[in-house]
Amino acid sequence: MTYAFCVFYRFRLLSPEESEKAREFWKVFSKEDWPQELKIIGDYSFAWGTEWNGFLLIESENAEMFFQFWPRFREKTRWYIENTRTVIGKKRSTDELPI
Repeated sequence: MTYAFCVFYRFRLLSPEESEKAREFWKVFSKEDWPQELKIIGDYSFAWGTEWNGFLLIESENAEMFFQFWPRFREKTRWYIENTRTVIGKKRSTDELPI
């Protein structure tokens, strides 16, 4: 079973120096600290039509991995991400399609 997590995020108002620090933090964090079981399918700037600055699209075969990782992620990004909202879905198999 595959789960999808659409994580909308909103940045805090940052100085140019803080913005650069956040960019560098994300480069390192997403490569070195991100669990292999959570695949980033997309990292999208902007979420037009909403109040969010962007969103991540994440997939995992293990929903529990996301729930274990999430508090650690929020603690490490709280200084530059003001708020998040997560929408969770379960991928349908082809025999479940409503055709």
